[in-house]
Amino acid sequence: MITVHLPPDLAHEFGAERILTVEAHDCAELLHSLNLRYPSMASWLATEDGRFRQHLSVFISGQRLTAREVLSTSIPDRSEVWILRAISGG
Repeated sequence: MITVHLPPDLAHEFGAERILTVEAHDCAELLHSLNLRYPSMASWLATEDGRFRQHLSVFISGQRLTAREVLSTSIPDRSEVWILRAISGG
């Protein structure tokens, strides 16, 4: 099982808890699990070409996924996954 932390606006939009536990071994399974509970959430989080959307920053156990990484990126058991809105500006 992994623990997933969702941004408050996303959780509110889908009527989800901000902190969830799901069974997943990679990012694709994570999105599938979230989509089963909250239909259409996966399309909000990822593009059809298999990457998280640019407006998100995703961390697995404190390590940020890069733009090159795809949804087949593995997630070790008992990991914490944080999905955050990317912040830009200066």
